[in-house]
Amino acid sequence: MFGKTDNWGACAQHLRERWWNVLLPDLPVFEMPRHETGVGGLAGRAKELLDREGIQRAVIGGNSLGGHIALQVALRYPQRVAALILTGSSGLFERGFETRVPRRPSKDWLRAKVREVFYDESHVTEALIDEVKETMFDPRRALKIIRVAKSAKHDNLRHVLHQVRCPVLLAWGEDDNITPPSVAHEFKECLPNAELHFIPRCGHAPMMERPREFNQIVEQFLAKLFGLHPVPKPAVRRS
Repeated sequence: MFGKTDNWGACAQHLRERWWNVLLPDLPVFEMPRHETGVGGLAGRAKELLDREGIQRAVIGGNSLGGHIALQVALRYPQRVAALILTGSSGLFERGFETRVPRRPSKDWLRAKVREVFYDESHVTEALIDEVKETMFDPRRALKIIRVAKSAKHDNLRHVLHQVRCPVLLAWGEDDNITPPSVAHEFKECLPNAELHFIPRCGHAPMMERPREFNQIVEQFLAKLFGLHPVPKPAVRRS
């Protein structure tokens, strides 16, 4: 969860080719009423998605705020969560930019903020910067993003993480500047059933920046958890 669903495209394709059923929820951050706009409200929407799809239990993954939401789903509805996959998750500490944001941020300012997400600057494309600019220049959307970010800051989970009993995979960028490696280590200490893997030369979004390594870690975790090794679907022969 979180970011554009395209951010998870490589991971979803990899797992689907190995017979996993993968959903990429597009949580309605910009459509939610004000009183629901926050981590708790988004966790409720994620649970509603499971209900609509008829899914009793799921492995839930999330990056950044998406990891935070996944943790809240596990805390509120533990019977619905078989395992968690967290990468760059908020919930303990995160360097955000909901304060001191210029009213009309320049493209250079936006580029510098996007640059903080990645280890490899080649991922900071003009198209990505334009997407961020479009959101930041829409007052209603920008306010929603700031409100959700503030909600995440205020929702520190340190004192309740021990209640998350399901298996948890922490797949972290070794060069994450938003949620640094020390945060990953703290998650590992606080979660009773967690394993931690670092991906070198990788920033805050491993599923985008290092999808091959990220997918390998995820697949090994799922294979160990479910006691099976998914295999690629057989090729379809076209006549």
